[in-house]
Amino acid sequence: MDIFSGANLKVEVGSAGTTLATDFKEVPEVGAFTTSGFESTVIDVVTFNSAYNRKLLGTKSIPDIELTVNYLPDDEVHQELETLADAQKRCQVRLSYYEDATHTTGFYVVYNCFVSSTTIAGDKDAVVTKAFNLAVDGGAVVSGILPVTP
Repeated sequence: MDIFSGANLKVEVGSAGTTLATDFKEVPEVGAFTTSGFESTVIDVVTFNSAYNRKLLGTKSIPDIELTVNYLPDDEVHQELETLADAQKRCQVRLSYYEDATHTTGFYVVYNCFVSSTTIAGDKDAVVTKAFNLAVDGGAVVSGILPVTP
């Protein structure tokens, strides 16, 4: 594989569970590059007979993912995200990062998450956007290289 650009991203929403969902639907009009990753809690260990403290790593967590779309009020998937936020139900989100516009090679990660908040924004001469804050529940369900081979 080669380096990646942000232009070849696909975000999909499916049913939550401990295994990979089979009903993913692509989110249309993604308006901002979505990020993923993890962070570890840093534990500062004081050692009284040393001039320096030590550092240890504790538990990991996935930071919230902000999914911004160019809002389509009548779109089925945008409405599904709204419904998930209102009902406070889990969903799975698959982020696929492709190497180029052919969408043949790349990598993906799938998370169980809640749509914890929604925010609509716009301006007189700007597209109306909607930000869906995705609060990740636990770690990745699955991740890997694209295309997925059975």
